[in-house]
Amino acid sequence: MSEIQKSNYGQVKSFIERNEWPFTEKMEGTTNRIDVTHGKHKCAVKVYSTGTVQVQGGESKLKEALNQAKEAIENEEAIGEMLPFEIEKFPETLQERIPNIDPIIVRFIREAIISVKAGSNLGCAFLLGGASEKAIYLLIDAYAAAINDQELKDKFKARISGKYISKVFDSFKNSYKSSKNKPHGMGWTNDLEIKIEQIFQFCRICRNEAGHPHLPPNLDKGVLLANMGQFVKYIEDLYEMISYYEANEVEL
Repeated sequence: MSEIQKSNYGQVKSFIERNEWPFTEKMEGTTNRIDVTHGKHKCAVKVYSTGTVQVQGGESKLKEALNQAKEAIENEEAIGEMLPFEIEKFPETLQERIPNIDPIIVRFIREAIISVKAGSNLGCAFLLGGASEKAIYLLIDAYAAAINDQELKDKFKARISGKYISKVFDSFKNSYKSSKNKPHGMGWTNDLEIKIEQIFQFCRICRNEAGHPHLPPNLDKGVLLANMGQFVKYIEDLYEMISYYEANEVEL
């Protein structure tokens, strides 16, 4: 195996492993071949002795991602800087799983992905925080509208009016904990902090660091990507709660 073939094959394999796609390897004469699957889609990646990389298979997001890796290798770019496949398709994934998702959330996430790919960690953090904040406000608006006692509803709205998002969320959390009815299943009664608050607070703090010049920004790309990896589930959980309060009254 030539040095360039060994190098390019190693980069392709590393990219596939990083995305955790099932794959098999074999030799076809002097050509390295990797067969990759993702869901119902399959592709074959061949690396020739000249170092040339070829991607075969039907059109799919999997093939698109593999072709992006191929182009990066051919242009001698750092393939390690490519985003994981699942993060690249977050906007489409959210629209598939949540058909009624607010378009502002999708746009902010799409822009956040563009920012981090361009090396703008601060821009990514700010946009991710914006998407999170929009979703949190949608939840709290749905919760407030569902409060069945008009006097208590007015008091709750007065407590959150004109406040920073951190204070608004604290008021919501306290009211939520004292409410008599909550979403059922999946640990909602006791796990608001785990399912919602941890990601919300991370996004809020990162947005503050990015948006306030008197705070020293210390945003590691790896940490950003790790939290982005949880973002789809976070938004799904928020919309599960929104749907509950659109269908049920809040009893305080």
